[in-house]
Amino acid sequence: MADRSFALLTEAILERDQPRTTDLFHQMVTREGRALSDALDVVTRAEAPFVQVPSHINVRDGQITLINNDHTILGLRAALNLAPFLPERYRLLPLLQGVWYIPAGLDIWNQLLGKYPGRYATMKGMNVPPPSYGPVVWHQEQAPITEEGTVEERLHAHMIATMSGDVRRAYGLFLGLAADARVRPRLRDHLIFLGLIDVQDTIIGRKARNTGHKALRARAVTDLAEFIGWDRSHGVYYIGVPDMAVGPLYYSLYDAACVTVASELPDAGKNLAQTNHTPLTPGEVEEMVRLLMEADGPTIWALLTTHLRNGRSIRSLGDTIQIGAAELILRTTVPKQFTDGQHPFDYCNTANDWLRTSESPYRPRVLYLMANFVNDAARSNKLVTPVLERECAGFDASGRTPSALLDELDEAILAYDIPRATALASAYLKSGADRNAYQASVAVTACKFQDDPHNQKITHSSFEEYGHNSTHLRDRLLIATVRLLAGWPKMPGERECYARFMKEWIANA
Repeated sequence: MADRSFALLTEAILERDQPRTTDLFHQMVTREGRALSDALDVVTRAEAPFVQVPSHINVRDGQITLINNDHTILGLRAALNLAPFLPERYRLLPLLQGVWYIPAGLDIWNQLLGKYPGRYATMKGMNVPPPSYGPVVWHQEQAPITEEGTVEERLHAHMIATMSGDVRRAYGLFLGLAADARVRPRLRDHLIFLGLIDVQDTIIGRKARNTGHKALRARAVTDLAEFIGWDRSHGVYYIGVPDMAVGPLYYSLYDAACVTVASELPDAGKNLAQTNHTPLTPGEVEEMVRLLMEADGPTIWALLTTHLRNGRSIRSLGDTIQIGAAELILRTTVPKQFTDGQHPFDYCNTANDWLRTSESPYRPRVLYLMANFVNDAARSNKLVTPVLERECAGFDASGRTPSALLDELDEAILAYDIPRATALASAYLKSGADRNAYQASVAVTACKFQDDPHNQKITHSSFEEYGHNSTHLRDRLLIATVRLLAGWPKMPGERECYARFMKEWIANA
């Protein structure tokens, strides 16, 4: 059964048949009674060879072109983690949306050259006819490499292979490490750290940037492996791990953070998790969020260093930077600029998840990367002026029930009415109405959009951080996701999957 499903899914994916691919996945879970973990194992193995790229930049007409290829795996990870927030009958919808995207996300390299059809070709306005050839397999399968040495030495060898861009060796070493169940918790921590430190210094005036995707990719690999089972996640590994070593690779910002903590903090900050337990005061939180939007980079790093010297906790600082990432979205008014808010937000979510679960002595250094990313995006888009209070000032929610507000919120998001969606969300939350109902409603709305997993990913990121955030401003996380859902540009005709779900699939979801 597994082999038959694998063959059928591979065929549908290579024919770029989104409805058939999704229906096959749905059949596995519902009519055949396969476990969701089994279905994800099969679909990831089917797509894995065809979603690689040789580089994350190309040159066209003498100009740098950015290529990110990991949206299929990011979509499946986000869907899996978002599903529990949806009402029971809708919980398969985000997974179906994730699978729906796969046939449109093959061989992004050739899509952007106009040589292969798919979402990116369409997004660039290219009408590419169906080719007589399949997507290129840019990275071949690799056998596990198990070298002599301690676990620390083997992890370090994998890190150096990744950082030097040796795709084959890095992938093989990872497979060798992943085969040992005792090593997997450390491998998860190691891979996410490796993704977090690979982030650009600035997005200002740049097209070559990774926008935090290496961290998101690493978390997608490890979260899916935890759910599917590490022994059965080879498709997941093949999708995500080789790409961790694909260039360009960015480590100069982490280098700067290392230099800063070595010169400014005792023992390069490696013992701060044991000594720093005091949370920021509400006033300090508000000041830091304001400065993240308005100050320059050196000021932000100096503020962070001061707080760490004064015993402020790593978690409190991470939570505050996450509020700053939400503020990026809450101050954005130009649709195409929402990408510069959502990427720092999702990066900070992955970083905060790592900060909460890791015992690494290097956690304080990642705070500097988070703060830089948020502050850099604010300066790039000149987000010096708050707009939330002004947009919400004229909105009158009197006479509306919480249920009516949520219905209107869904309508406003689907109409891409940014100020109205923001005002409705703010009014609902200020009313003190049920947060769980709010999250369920917004999650369903997020899953009505297809082919861009950022819609579901930002929703899960905001919900996850809301559940952990220790600041008095955490409601802003829930407003930010609504504003981004309404504001981020959508592609025409991208609600077909939701329509099919409501017509054909929901009865068996």
